[in-house]
Amino acid sequence: MAPEWLTNSLKKVSGFSDPGPVFIQKTNAGNAALKRGRPDEAEPLFKDALKEAEKFGEQDLRRAAAMNNLATVYREQGKHSEAESLFRQAIAIHEKALGPAHPEVIAALGKFAEFLRGRGQPAKAESLLRRVLAAQEKSLGGEHADVLATTTALGEIYRDTGKYDKALPLLQRVLDVQVKLLGEDHLSVATALDNLALLYQALGRYEDAEPFYFHALTIREEKFGASDPYVGHGLEKLADVYREQGKYDDAEKLYLRAIKIWQDTLGPEHPDFAHSLEHFAGLKYAQGKYDEAENIYRKVMAILETALGKDHPSRANTMDQYAMVLRTLKKDELAQRVEERAKEIRDTCAKMAANPEAFKEKPKDPLADFKFNLPGSKG
Repeated sequence: MAPEWLTNSLKKVSGFSDPGPVFIQKTNAGNAALKRGRPDEAEPLFKDALKEAEKFGEQDLRRAAAMNNLATVYREQGKHSEAESLFRQAIAIHEKALGPAHPEVIAALGKFAEFLRGRGQPAKAESLLRRVLAAQEKSLGGEHADVLATTTALGEIYRDTGKYDKALPLLQRVLDVQVKLLGEDHLSVATALDNLALLYQALGRYEDAEPFYFHALTIREEKFGASDPYVGHGLEKLADVYREQGKYDDAEKLYLRAIKIWQDTLGPEHPDFAHSLEHFAGLKYAQGKYDEAENIYRKVMAILETALGKDHPSRANTMDQYAMVLRTLKKDELAQRVEERAKEIRDTCAKMAANPEAFKEKPKDPLADFKFNLPGSKG
């Protein structure tokens, strides 16, 4: 029989008397599963970790960490309500333990704001980001990378919710600081240029948007080369602005360049290639070439169905544009069927978002078709 001191040591090391090692083991295993892209495997591990963390006390930071981990899994699984509840509880623990202005609390609030924004709750995200930005500016100064990231996120929310007068000074400030710190030809400057251009585009100020998109495109061409996918995106953005201004020849040249980039880099069955064709179809519609636009939209929908599935929301968006072309061509009966199909897709997506578990495919048993033969048996 082992001496008492050795028995106690073994218990301590193995975690029988202290929940700490079990908590760490489950957390590490859950993180590993999540890193492999297996949230379903991570879920029970993080649940076990949370159960162990409960032993530390309700306000222990390890409990908050376990909640954050499990919330991350729920977010990946589309269980947004469960994720939001856990994120809120974890933030409350952090605030009580560390204080409302602690850097970890501010970082958690920023991540939670990003989550809310992704859920289509910009008003809630905006409120949090204003608090985050004020705290970051006080502790880090106006030119810190975290401050610029939060300023950009808040400016984008203002832009996307139509608060253009609030968005403009924020996005302009980010551009000015990026140019000051990094120079006019840095990739971060290209991103800031795109954000401002998108704002002007939303305002219908296409002539103002054009030079911003052009400069951003030039930066990316110099950094990545003329055939890089990032350049393809930039070509489409600038071409869209040309199209809105009626500069159809200039727009067509850029669209065709972008289409070739996607075809050469990703292939003609990739969703990005399809979306590039969709931009081009919009040009053909603007030019009054409705038959050409109709054929292109049909090709886009076929590619997206193969690549993403028949009920993907991207197909519904394309169907809206396709139906518009059909209405213009007086093909009202077909247009109505297309519109009804688009609505079905959106209804299906809404149901999936509300109850993701009901739509999740059950994993196939890898041994279902495997025949076990005992030694000496036949077959």
